[in-house]
Formats: sequence, C-alpha cells, structure tokens
Amino acid sequence: MAYKDFGTPGRITAVLDTSGQNTGNLTTTIIPRQLGVYLAEFIIYHMVAENLSFGLQAKVVQNAGTWGYTPLFGTGAGTEWWGKLYMKQSDELRFLWNLAPNGPPVTNAPILTVYVEYDPDLPENTAARLT
Repeated sequence: MAYKDFGTPGRITAVLDTSGQNTGNLTTTIIPRQLGVYLAEFIIYHMVAENLSFGLQAKVVQNAGTWGYTPLFGTGAGTEWWGKLYMKQSDELRFLWNLAPNGPPVTNAPILTVYVEYDPDLPENTAARLT
C-alpha cells in the first residue's frame, strides 16, 4: 500500500466553541467533509499550530476520546507534531484551547494546519474528490 499525499485543506483558525466541550473558549475543529476532505480513511501525518500565546495549551480530542495534550506555550510560539493520526470520514478532531476570544475580531486565535495522506488503492477511497 503506497500512500498518496493529499496535502492540506488549509489553515484552520480557532473560533468560539460550539461543541459544548469547551464553553467560552476557543476551539479548533477538524471535520473532514467541512474541510473538503472526502476520503473514507486517511492519516493526518503532520500538524502545525501557530499564533500560540503565553500559557496557552489544549486538550486534543478525537471523537469522544482524549488523543493528547499540547505543551504549555510561551509568547509567539508555534509547535508541530509528526506521527500518524488515523481518521475516518465520520471522525472529528478538536483542539480545546484554554483561551477565551479577545473580542471581535478575534486576534488571539491559534491557527492549525493539518497535512493528510491516504491510500488510493483502498476501495472506499477510489471515489475520493476534493470538492
């Protein structure tokens, strides 16, 4: 099985939580279809978080389970993860930040970029499309 690079669906800016899991704070939400990722199964192999202020951290949740935590950040920091996070079309990934928005427009929101690869030989992925 040779994986193919899908690339990234773009930069995702955290917004005020609407999931009910992080009320009053910012949350980054990765829902494949909303980001234009129409793959049955795929892997997020790299993530980059930017615009991270002093004291910022997040609980990372995949569906109903905790996937991990971010480290505690310093001023103007960024971080990245390498590894395989297996995702299905129905999965949701959220970064529940310990940060409230600083008002409209929100200028303190973390920005996340995910990089995806997938198996084009997987029958469920043969009809993969970008829109």
